[in-house]
Amino acid sequence: MRWGRIVLLAIALEAVLFATLLPLIPRLGRPLLMSAIGAGCAIFGYVAGWLAARGLTSGAVLHGFLVGVLATLIYLAINLTQPGGIMAAVAFYGLPLFVGLNGLRIVGCVVGAMVSQTPASAPPAAHAR
Repeated sequence: MRWGRIVLLAIALEAVLFATLLPLIPRLGRPLLMSAIGAGCAIFGYVAGWLAARGLTSGAVLHGFLVGVLATLIYLAINLTQPGGIMAAVAFYGLPLFVGLNGLRIVGCVVGAMVSQTPASAPPAAHAR
């Protein structure tokens, strides 16, 4: 297990999500904002999972999963420190979206890890002369 990579990428994932999505809250309407948050969780999660699994010969999906879970735990811990705690975040999103978007972060990480392990297409063999 590459715990340093897992922890660093989980922290980086949450930092990128906050840095890119937090400024959008006052600028976008609710439907567009929720779409942006979903896309951010999926895309940035995918990249973090891909990076977590890059170069591993085993345990790639587990690494991606752990990045997603740890990033989600970091997000929940941040919410605990805010006024109203996690319930304020649940009220902002609504329970289904709150659960779904947090799950999407984890799924994005797992899919990224899976894709990083897909063998690259080999170039076509040269024709024998």
